[in-house]
Amino acid sequence: MQKHVDLTDAVRHLGSFEHLFWLVNEHRPVHFTLAAEIVGKTTPADWRDALDRVQARHPLLSVRVDRMPGWLPRFRRVEEAPIPLKVVAGDPRSAWPAEVGEELATPFDPSSAPLARAVLIHAPDAATLIFAAHHAIADGFALAHVIRDTLEALAGAEFDPLPVTPSVDEILGLSGPVARLEAAGGRQQPAAVSAKTSPYRPRDGARPKVQGVRLPQPLTARLRERAREERTTVHGALLAALAVACAHVSPDWRGIPLRLVSPVNVRRTLGVGEDCGVFLGAATSVLHPGVVDLSATGFWDLARHAKSSVLPAQGREGAEAVTSALRQAMRGGPDIATAAEFMLVAPEQSRRASFRQPVRSADAHRDVGSGRALPFEGEQTISAATVNGSLCLTHTSYTPPRGLLETMDDMLAEAAAA
Repeated sequence: MQKHVDLTDAVRHLGSFEHLFWLVNEHRPVHFTLAAEIVGKTTPADWRDALDRVQARHPLLSVRVDRMPGWLPRFRRVEEAPIPLKVVAGDPRSAWPAEVGEELATPFDPSSAPLARAVLIHAPDAATLIFAAHHAIADGFALAHVIRDTLEALAGAEFDPLPVTPSVDEILGLSGPVARLEAAGGRQQPAAVSAKTSPYRPRDGARPKVQGVRLPQPLTARLRERAREERTTVHGALLAALAVACAHVSPDWRGIPLRLVSPVNVRRTLGVGEDCGVFLGAATSVLHPGVVDLSATGFWDLARHAKSSVLPAQGREGAEAVTSALRQAMRGGPDIATAAEFMLVAPEQSRRASFRQPVRSADAHRDVGSGRALPFEGEQTISAATVNGSLCLTHTSYTPPRGLLETMDDMLAEAAAA
C-alpha cells in the first residue's frame, strides 16, 4: 500500500548542521539565547505585534521538524503558531541573567512549532528582550538579525517575506539529503551511548549560571586597534584571555590541554544575507599548558596562535571540509547516539571552553548578553557582542570558576594598554 504524505507545507530537508543539532537536542539540549536591552517607552502589545511581523518575515520562525517513519526529516511550516512571548516585570538591567538561565534549562520539542520563543523583561522606560531558538533553525548571527528586525518593526517598519534560504549543503553543491531514506525513522528516544560520552552532563533540569560584563567604549576601541597592530583580531584576543583566565582561576584547568571551540560565521563566504538559518563552520584551538603560560608566551603571541586555527575554517574550502566531514559521519545511519558521539571532539584528559563570535548589533541596544545550553560537564561558554562601540561579554556555565569573567576583563584591559 503506497503511503501518502501531505507535503503542502514542507519547506525543505534539514542540512547537515541542522540535522546534527536536531539529533543532539534529543540527547542533550543545545539551544541558545540572545538578550538585548532597549531604552525607551514601549508596551507588551507593541512587542507582540513586532514579533508577529518578524515571524512573518523569516520562514524558519514558523516551522517544526517532521520525522515521519520512512521519511527524511524536513522542516514543515505551521500556520497560526505565534512565537510565545513571556512578559516579566522587573529591572531589565539586572533580571536578564536569571531569565536567560531559565530559558537555557527549558528544552525545545522540535516536533512542535515554532522553534523559537521570547521573554520580555518590561519596565516603563526600558526593556530587555530575550530570544531563544532551537539550533536547527538559527545561529547567533541569525538571532542578532531577528532582534534588529524586531526593533525596526517596533519603530513601525514593514517587511516583505524572505524566501526560504537553502542549507549550507545546498549552497556548497553537496546534493541530496544528509541521510539515506532507510536510516530515517520515527521519533527516537534519548539513547544510551557509549562510555565515551561521559563528558555529558546529567539530565537533571538544573539551571546554568549566567553573568555579563561590559567593556567601556574607549577600551573596546583600543583593544581593536591593538589587535590590528599585533596582526590578529579581537577574536584572537578573547580566545587568549579566556585560555589564560581559565588556567588562572581554576586548578582543574591547569596542566592539561585546553580546547577552545569557536563557531565560525560563513555567511559572507557563502553569499548568505541576514536570513534566519544555520550558516556555521567550526574551529578548535588546542592550547597546551606551556603555550597558555604567559611567562613563556606573550599575550599577543597566544592571541595570534589561537586565531590561526580559526582562519582556515572561515573560507569556502574550510566550510566544505567541515560540512563534508559531518555529512560523512551522519550518512551511515544517523541516530541520537551517532550525533552525540560526533560532538565529542574533546578527549577525556582535556577541558572544554567555547567562544561565540562577536556580532555587531543595532544602535538602539544598550547591552547584549547571550547564552547556549551546555551539554558537557564543566563546559564554559563566553559569548561576545559589540553594541554601540562597547564589547559585551557573557559567561554561561553550570560550574563557573569564581572570577573568570572579571579576570578576562582585567587581562583585556592590560593587553590593550600595554
